[in-house]
Amino acid sequence: MIADTHDAALHQNRSASGREPHDKLRRRWSVIAVLIASAILVQAAFAGAMLSGVDFAFAAHKAMAALLIASTFTAGLVATIALRRIPNGLKLGLMLLALAFAIGLQTAIGKMSANGVNLMWLHVPLGVALVGFAMQAISAARKIGRGRERATNHDAPMRKLWSI
Repeated sequence: MIADTHDAALHQNRSASGREPHDKLRRRWSVIAVLIASAILVQAAFAGAMLSGVDFAFAAHKAMAALLIASTFTAGLVATIALRRIPNGLKLGLMLLALAFAIGLQTAIGKMSANGVNLMWLHVPLGVALVGFAMQAISAARKIGRGRERATNHDAPMRKLWSI
């Protein structure tokens, strides 16, 4: 009897198909976060090509920066509004908005460097940090809908046992 109650409590958040209710959202936002992180890596490749003297690389690097700011800001805004009541959804939205701001800052520093201001020493490491920040957004997207599990009454004796 206790085992049946425990199993029912474990699976109460699953639908009839056996999936968690936020599986589709988690997958969609994970794909969006992976695309943003991939675009940041492509941006780094364009920067390397630009420094290697490839003709099209400067224009591609500049266009990709504008695309990254717009897409990351849009994703962050949509996530903040649409996922605000879903566990970890607001966190993802705010993280994407902060990432958009950091990409905008990176772009401004890059433009100043291109105009002769000695800021390349800041532009390159910030670009590396953006990759790590984007990876954190992927991690946050994979946690959408997964809140802390509430302890049930039948867990109380175990909690008392472990608190000794």
